[in-house]
Amino acid sequence: MRLHRVYYKELSRTDKISIDNKSKINHLSKVLRLSEGSKLDVFDGEGNSSICKIVSLEKKKIVLEQIGDIEYQQPERINLKVLMPYIKKENLFFAIQKVTEIGVSNISLFRPDNVDQSISKKDLSKINEKALSIITQACEQNGSNIVPDFQIYEDLSSAIDHDSFSIFFDLDATNDFQSIKNFEDSISLGKNILRAETAPITALSVIKSNLGLL
Repeated sequence: MRLHRVYYKELSRTDKISIDNKSKINHLSKVLRLSEGSKLDVFDGEGNSSICKIVSLEKKKIVLEQIGDIEYQQPERINLKVLMPYIKKENLFFAIQKVTEIGVSNISLFRPDNVDQSISKKDLSKINEKALSIITQACEQNGSNIVPDFQIYEDLSSAIDHDSFSIFFDLDATNDFQSIKNFEDSISLGKNILRAETAPITALSVIKSNLGLL
């Protein structure tokens, strides 16, 4: 039986793990109905994982004790970095969750040039915490011990100047064509018009399948 997985960044630095996040405590105790003695697969997002046991379960804190050796999961042989424009929050979070589940090494967002006012005035830094939570939860689900890096850029040019990307998704809202020229190849996802959150999921699935990574 597969053990429930928990992300804990400091795993490799301590034998005792203390969880005080209210949402995570509620999920482990109320939803999963775990109790003292239950075992969990804990990972640190950097490839390391270990089997741990709940030694104390209280309303405000859960304490785990490491009972297994630290094991290391090798990253995929090809790093896939995804660059996506900022879209409506619910759709964006869905896309982030699904590309994480499929498997990438980096997810980056940028603000498109031409978007409606509700998005253009958003403080993108405010979604950082929620996005990271979605990413780690997706890793808990998909079995990956490596959490993708996550960055937010104010515009496309800033993203291109800072890093190189494997996959870039262009929407009608994006008109920074000079930056787009930095990408060597472009491909079509077919005749059907895909939603902004569907395109990265479809493309990533096709690419990883062709690379033999699925």
